Amino acid sequence: MATPEKAPFTPEQKRALLIGGGLILAAAFVLLLVWLGMFLPGFAGEVFRKLAGFLWTPLILDFSLFILGVILVLSLNWYIRVKKGDECVYLEQVVDPPAGLPERARSAIFNEEPEPQGLGPRLAAIEGALALNDLSEATSLLFELPESHLEDPEVLALRIALARRKEHTAKADQLLQKLMAQAPEHPLCKNEENPGLPQQG
Repeated sequence: MATPEKAPFTPEQKRALLIGGGLILAAAFVLLLVWLGMFLPGFAGEVFRKLAGFLWTPLILDFSLFILGVILVLSLNWYIRVKKGDECVYLEQVVDPPAGLPERARSAIFNEEPEPQGLGPRLAAIEGALALNDLSEATSLLFELPESHLEDPEVLALRIALARRKEHTAKADQLLQKLMAQAPEHPLCKNEENPGLPQQG
């Protein structure tokens, strides 16, 4: 009958064992140095003998080992922070994700602060709603835009498209006039076949 093989240690377990063993060896090395220092001649040996007698005293020995362990742990933590950097990360999550969106696609983790994307994602969402003819969703997304950006050319173009989909011709013409005044080079302004353009007399 074959005996089952033991699973090898995972990298995290190996790292934890190495760290724990290293701390124990470091503490033992410090105590060994104190003990060896007792055999030094002259004043240095006297200092180490006094220190050893102080450390070997009941209760004081326990407290000394505790302080030594805390110092070692803090030193190790400082070294890891210097080597690997800050543990702070930036998390971006999808608010109200669709039902079919996989769990791993609903969030993203960044080690550095991501650059702000501005209105691009919001405008793309409005364009998608218009492409799906979801006028109520497009209207809701437009209302969520900052008021200071409602007169931007790209936002005006989307508002014009939404007004035309809702057959609000007068509103669309009014917005088109604003767009022509702000950005006459916009493709929507150059479209001569656009029904919202004023007729030349």
